Amino acid sequence: MADSRDILGKNRKFTGTGGIKVPSGTEAQRVNEAGTFRFNTDTNLAEYYDGTDWKPIDAPPTITGFTLDGGASVTSTVIDNTASGDATIVISGSNFDVTSGTVVFEPEGGGSDVTTQTITRTNSSSFTVTVTRTDFLEANDPYAIKLTNGSGLAATLASALDVNAAPAFVEAAGNLGNAYNTISATFDGSATDADGDTITYSISAGALPSGLSINSSTGSITGTPSGNSAGDFTFTVQAATNKGNGTREFTITIVELPSGGSITTVGDYRVHTFTSSTDFVVPASFGTKNYDILLVAGGGGGGLNGGSGAGGGGLILRPTLSKTTGTYSIVIGAGGAGRKVPQAIGPGVAGNNTTGLGLTAIGGGEGDGASPFEAGGNGGSGGGGGTGRSTGTQPSQSGDSGTYGYGNNGGQNSAAGGSPPGYGGGGGGAGVGDTSCDGGAGGDGLNQVSQSGTTYNFATMFGTGVGEILSGQAWFAGGGAGNHNSDVAGKGGGTALSPVGASGGIVPDSPNNTGGGGGGINSSGTGAGGNGGSGVVIIRYQL
Repeated sequence: MADSRDILGKNRKFTGTGGIKVPSGTEAQRVNEAGTFRFNTDTNLAEYYDGTDWKPIDAPPTITGFTLDGGASVTSTVIDNTASGDATIVISGSNFDVTSGTVVFEPEGGGSDVTTQTITRTNSSSFTVTVTRTDFLEANDPYAIKLTNGSGLAATLASALDVNAAPAFVEAAGNLGNAYNTISATFDGSATDADGDTITYSISAGALPSGLSINSSTGSITGTPSGNSAGDFTFTVQAATNKGNGTREFTITIVELPSGGSITTVGDYRVHTFTSSTDFVVPASFGTKNYDILLVAGGGGGGLNGGSGAGGGGLILRPTLSKTTGTYSIVIGAGGAGRKVPQAIGPGVAGNNTTGLGLTAIGGGEGDGASPFEAGGNGGSGGGGGTGRSTGTQPSQSGDSGTYGYGNNGGQNSAAGGSPPGYGGGGGGAGVGDTSCDGGAGGDGLNQVSQSGTTYNFATMFGTGVGEILSGQAWFAGGGAGNHNSDVAGKGGGTALSPVGASGGIVPDSPNNTGGGGGGINSSGTGAGGNGGSGVVIIRYQL
């Protein structure tokens, strides 16, 4: 029996496989009546009017994965924003609108969307887009992929793209500095990562100088270079994370060190001490540098019988003297020989000059051996000590602006030799009288000098072995004491490298004193003047 609703054409009952025909037309043919249902021939979608807007009826798209630059299909990956050009991304899924579907990349960390450069709507399950890599910002990642159909329905794949900013190196590309064979060195090859990812370091090209290595966890380049030739060593440090790598090319320069003398370190300084004549060699790779230089000349030898002490060796301190590469002859002034029995009564031998790097320290004058018993000569730089019959001379050192030390006159009538402000040792005092009048001791040199408002402390500069510190003073080849006390020799001054010298010998084979020679003793001829102490040259510089 027929259904009356089918005959009347109202409230049709849908049966079988047939559909129902709804009104269709373009958007221009719409009649804005609430509850109206129609098919839009412009969008090819059914639509209805809700009293305000026309609403399309559609199934939303879905995104199942994507590939980046031809790689494997993934749901998330890293994009390198430091690489040039555009990246190609193929998006897979279903229900894509091949007519008007669009794609954007939305930053989940805030900021602006990244739009596509091109879009190819291959089919309802695949879109291919290109995007500029540098448009993705580290501060805004991760980025979601959003595909929107013409209906306005959209699919979003969250946290699809994470931006990889390569590790940033702390040091600029280029030379990290100098290294020296046998001296430990440290250089910084480290980097930082914006995401805080763990970095592993390695040398990816070139080679470090022999003896140096890179810490794989910190990027610190450390070690003690050994056996390397002078020159540049160029290498590439790789800083690798699980998201990508950064590289930077660096250079370390191996420099040869100066040679000569006994070498020690004092604080940040390298110190060369010369107690015998030889060369100070500055290699070509070391270049021009400022040096602090101390020179002490040999002390004079004591006289026989007269009792006059000898002059102390001269001293020069020359700070910040600029010297370039080359070979510099160092000549150490020997101390003068004391007058000894069975020689005839008379003076000792003057000390010898010490020279090096264009500077000269003057040797101490000899002690006299004749009567009357007068003061010993001056010690110190700028003038050799005089004989026992003179006050000595202290001419200026022309052509050099170094700081000069010098000793005062030796004392007379048993007075002590000059002391401060002598920087070299003072001359020894004369012995006076027939029997038991000793000459005064030679003056001691200070352990520091001042120039243009700057104080230079020898022990601090060159090490505590340079000058024995006694009551705030150091002995630098001081003049020896005169003596006229039966069979007792005068005491000598100290050298630059030892404290007060021993007494002058009273027989020929007794030990010699250092510094200025001790005075001769009585007229019986059984005494001897002490030998002058040897000089020294000390050079220091910073690497």
